[in-house]
Amino acid sequence: MSVIVGEILTFPHGNDKVKLRVFGDEFYARYESIDGYTAIYDSDLDKYCFANLDNGKFVSTGKDITGPVPNGITRHVKEDPLVKNKKFHAKYDKFRSIVENNNLDTNKVLHEVDNNEDRTHGPHNGLLEGTSITEGDVLGLTVLVEFADLSSTVIKEDVDAMLNGDNYQKNGNFCSVREYFKIMSNGRLNYRNIVVGPIKLSHRQAYYMTTNFVQEAMDILVNDLNIDLSQFDSKGRGIVDAINFLYAGQTLFEGELWPHNSFINLEYDDVKTHFYLLTSLGRNSGDLSIGTFCHETGHLLCRFPDMYDYGERDDDLNPSEGIGKYCLMGSGNHLNNGLTPSPVCAYLRDLAGWCQNEVVLNNGLFTAKHGDYNTVMKYNTDKANEYFLVENRTQIALDRYLPSSGLAIYHCDIEGSNEYQDGTPSKHYQCALLQADGNLDLENNRNYGDSKDLFKEVIGIAISGDTTPSSKQWDGQNSGLTILDITAPSENIEFKVQISH
Repeated sequence: MSVIVGEILTFPHGNDKVKLRVFGDEFYARYESIDGYTAIYDSDLDKYCFANLDNGKFVSTGKDITGPVPNGITRHVKEDPLVKNKKFHAKYDKFRSIVENNNLDTNKVLHEVDNNEDRTHGPHNGLLEGTSITEGDVLGLTVLVEFADLSSTVIKEDVDAMLNGDNYQKNGNFCSVREYFKIMSNGRLNYRNIVVGPIKLSHRQAYYMTTNFVQEAMDILVNDLNIDLSQFDSKGRGIVDAINFLYAGQTLFEGELWPHNSFINLEYDDVKTHFYLLTSLGRNSGDLSIGTFCHETGHLLCRFPDMYDYGERDDDLNPSEGIGKYCLMGSGNHLNNGLTPSPVCAYLRDLAGWCQNEVVLNNGLFTAKHGDYNTVMKYNTDKANEYFLVENRTQIALDRYLPSSGLAIYHCDIEGSNEYQDGTPSKHYQCALLQADGNLDLENNRNYGDSKDLFKEVIGIAISGDTTPSSKQWDGQNSGLTILDITAPSENIEFKVQISH
């Protein structure tokens, strides 16, 4: 999933285009004109219109959002929180729901059915339900898609380079998608893609805002192009590992065209589809960036949960920023306009099995090396699911565009959820960045991150059970961890650890 907060984006508007501010993700989003009037897509008019409220729910006034403001319409109109929550749950349940299948073995292959009604982001030891593919040679299928009224100028060779290239830096990208996951996994995951298309869909782009095009595209691939899906099953499960759909034009943050990761269960010649990724190609090859593709691949292959707060979920109606820009699976995929996405944070890399070197923090002097993605520096509490991680996030390489620079300290609990900013024993983040200034800006939805979040040079105690932020456990008990004498941001940051119980 990909969260947007206040970005100005372009949408189809009848035979024209309109610029709107967007707030939300594919589960729930709100749109405003540039001057702040709430807009809603009116399918009867094929245009965005001024929105009004009817029993707390948006309805179209039938008045073009680019025209005069109707009488009685005010700026920044929002739906009732209960209406928002209901809409969110409807879409989220669609994503979470598992297609009924009476074949027990097939069910085990496709996913592990979780009957727990709690919607924790990572219900399977911190990860999403479904098979996690984090190592080996994996071949994905990427499909270029055009609409009846919209073709693309992006050529297949440019997409292939962005996904598979070596030393790829076109358009200012830091690397290719394949290179990104090789870096994060320390070479354990070699994810390549075969690019096919473009294929032409039967309807105009606006039609697919409310109608998912995946089955139509799959039928074209198999029946018209004779694509053999078995080559994309690296594990011999009879299931395609990864299908990616890149549609023509700019990213359309609306309905079924909002970039997302979901599933569809189809079967062709004894090979099933399941998880897929959908995002845009952009206006031209100059728009190609790896950030959103990497974020959605984190869901698709690795089963990483989102590290941001959906804002309307699990009876929590208060928005926050989760881990912010400090992880690919937060809002870090947007750094440098998606050209230099944030690394996968140490917490998720560890869950993926990519950190083969575990450094247990005890009394002594330690050095955190930047870019050592094979190492996790961990302090375990007396609770099996709760621990602290330390990582060097100096503003170099993939961390160049972070809002802060220095030593990151994370408070982790695989049973938590980055939906819960409360910080209480029962409701707290899955992976919380302990912000050095103690202001809890991420938890309080003030920003995605700022210059004071990471620990720079500190003489004396930086964090302990008595500081703000503190190293106390979520239940308020002292974890015994003290970190002190942190050196300045650089490729190697030294720090001391003292343990007391």
